[in-house]
Amino acid sequence: MLFSEKLKMLRKERGYTQEELAEEINVSRQAITKWESNEGLPDIENLKQISNLFNTTIDELIKEEKEISEEIVKELLVKEMDIDHSKHFDIKVSRNYELDILANKEEKVRIEIESSNKDAFKIKVDDLYNRMDINIKNSKGYEDSLIKIYIPEKYIDEIELNSKLRTLRISDLEIEKIEYDGSLKYLIVNNSKGKIVLNTSKSDVEASYDNFDGELEVNSVNSTTRVELPKNTKYKTVLKGIKNRFVDESINEDTDNIVELNGFNSKLIFIEK
Repeated sequence: MLFSEKLKMLRKERGYTQEELAEEINVSRQAITKWESNEGLPDIENLKQISNLFNTTIDELIKEEKEISEEIVKELLVKEMDIDHSKHFDIKVSRNYELDILANKEEKVRIEIESSNKDAFKIKVDDLYNRMDINIKNSKGYEDSLIKIYIPEKYIDEIELNSKLRTLRISDLEIEKIEYDGSLKYLIVNNSKGKIVLNTSKSDVEASYDNFDGELEVNSVNSTTRVELPKNTKYKTVLKGIKNRFVDESINEDTDNIVELNGFNSKLIFIEK
């Protein structure tokens, strides 16, 4: 179900008109109409207000799910590789809707692709001694596809990820660094520790942490990054580049947590949840 459909359903279940919902979250009726017509998405602050109002989560609101029917049945493509020592992972994924990077308690790299056409995907793995290159190509560009890559938690060195995604989820990882290159809309970090580097150029990114433990480095050009952190999170900021700025920062120098903004003419907005 698309976000637009979920919003309309939740509004009607609560008995709100579009005008009433707009008043509740302090936006225009035209904004509600736009969102319910699938012509755009709210920013993370409005998503937060909507999720609080309807007692749901941001993740559930933005996770588009197509109904399984007789015409569209999702299939699962699985590939596993055993490893026995730490590696640097270089992952390339062609344009896709959603990608999850997760820790695996087993000594296996496991790739799962859930799609209405698994034959559209090709997986190539080059397993070198201290490096593993994973290349996932999608010849059809199916936006309903979900890719999950499980990496053994005891053998993670660093991860380089190159893709064009709408949503990247990082879960249960303790890692020195994961570096993302490409366009991105949503970053969701759950129960993870370490440094995340976003080289997202001209992409406006909405990042959400359930617990901030480590570093976030954003390298962008003419972009806005919104970072949602739990209330009372301690962090210090580093500002580099040209014409960049932080908004609503709450700096605490007595911490190892760092948020860095680099690039040109960009801003990073802090939001407490």
